[in-house]
Amino acid sequence: MKKKKYFEGEPPTVDSLGGVTNANLYIQELWQKLREYEDRLKQSSRNSSKSPSSDTPEAKAERKKLKRLVAEIRWALSQATRGTKDR
Repeated sequence: MKKKKYFEGEPPTVDSLGGVTNANLYIQELWQKLREYEDRLKQSSRNSSKSPSSDTPEAKAERKKLKRLVAEIRWALSQATRGTKDR
């Protein structure tokens, strides 16, 4: 089964879409699709029902790097706020 190619032709013009109103509706529809695709790309085993083995090595490394960064920030904050009245 061949994948459908959405962007192989030239982009539509306002005139070919039937005016500004239709063009704005088309832009809103494409914007919504873009949001859905971005959300789907952000999914990992941490925020979906995907198994941990489906995460890429890059995603695992990024998560590990972020965990380390968060730990360093928390440590720095604890050192900076040591001895204050709020603690």
